[in-house]
Amino acid sequence: MPKLSPLQKVKKEYGSKDALVAKVAELLPADADEEKDEFVARLKTVANAKLLRLAAIGDEAAKLGGAEGLVEKIADLKNLAKDDDFKASLKGLPLPKLLDQYKSLARAAKRAAAKKAG
Repeated sequence: MPKLSPLQKVKKEYGSKDALVAKVAELLPADADEEKDEFVARLKTVANAKLLRLAAIGDEAAKLGGAEGLVEKIADLKNLAKDDDFKASLKGLPLPKLLDQYKSLARAAKRAAAKKAG
């Protein structure tokens, strides 16, 4: 079976690019100085492959509690759960960067636990 192109994936999974744009706009926050309509208009110009990646990031972040949940989990993994300044600095990061940082810290914690147990 041949690999689907990004356009084919969009049509298969979401029906149209507009439906995918709506999902990404609901999962990811717009910039503070940008209105929702402008954000949606900007997303419509983004490549299908990037929109699919952003939708996957938004879904995964939503499963982990969104940006707030990721901030709490990162702070816990770094043993800085009570450090409000650290949490405030994390809140300024974009969602993809928070998710990437969480995954990296979770892998490191898993390796450390396996090493300690073994």
